[in-house]
Amino acid sequence: MQRVLIFLCSLWLCNVSANEPMRIVSAGASVTEILFALDRGDYVVATDSTSFYPHEAATLTKLGYFRQLSTEGVLAQQPTHLLGAAATGPDATLEQLKTAGVTVITYNQPRTLDGLYSLITVLGTDVDAQANATALTRKVSQAVDAVLHSEEVATIKGKKALYVVANNDRGLTVAGSDTLPDALFSALGMQNIASALNEYKLMSNESVMQANPDVIFMASHFGSDQAAMDALCAHPAITMTNAGKQCAITALSSATSLGLSPRIADTLAQIVTATAKTELARRD
Repeated sequence: MQRVLIFLCSLWLCNVSANEPMRIVSAGASVTEILFALDRGDYVVATDSTSFYPHEAATLTKLGYFRQLSTEGVLAQQPTHLLGAAATGPDATLEQLKTAGVTVITYNQPRTLDGLYSLITVLGTDVDAQANATALTRKVSQAVDAVLHSEEVATIKGKKALYVVANNDRGLTVAGSDTLPDALFSALGMQNIASALNEYKLMSNESVMQANPDVIFMASHFGSDQAAMDALCAHPAITMTNAGKQCAITALSSATSLGLSPRIADTLAQIVTATAKTELARRD
């Protein structure tokens, strides 16, 4: 492997001049989106297969799933840097890239609003875009604050919510504590009925029925059309709940509700609108 790395370096990496701009391989949708929002998209030469926003990122070379990158695939892009989500790997690939002279940085910010602001700041520092990072953080936080202080938020406080990422006959795979959906529900004063679970876990049919959610959200990669929502409404865990009786289910973008995205205020607004609409219909 060492000979292969030396050969690859002689072909690609070592031809990159120290005076040229950074050449970034970006791994992870959140990292990629923030890099473009920081006006550093021109530095990104390739991404992993989850990075499709903005449109410019979707057109770049895809190097596979960010957890399963290959050394040769990354080095073929002549990168100076690999910037990736915490789970970027495998570890052997990252070590080989470092040996070949690539600067490898992974980010492990918590899935919270503060975690998003921190990721923007740290990425801004790493790509020499501190001023852009400050401006972006201000823009995102102002948009978030506008949602959190809207009149509708007062009408949904205390409502019981559930975020579903998958289902089977035994129950639903849901977002528990230490997840972004949990942080979003908390910011809005809503109750996450799965908060006793950690991260993404199976919640039994009986537990869902007993917790009786008022509103349910589902990840768009799980399903986003009406047929998918109707199917979830018919799930045995949901049919007799408050949410199930009204089929109060809304699909949220997986990119902005599971990952740290500068578009997070849009997702908060969707949650508010869907929950307020459900409550209004229930009163009628």
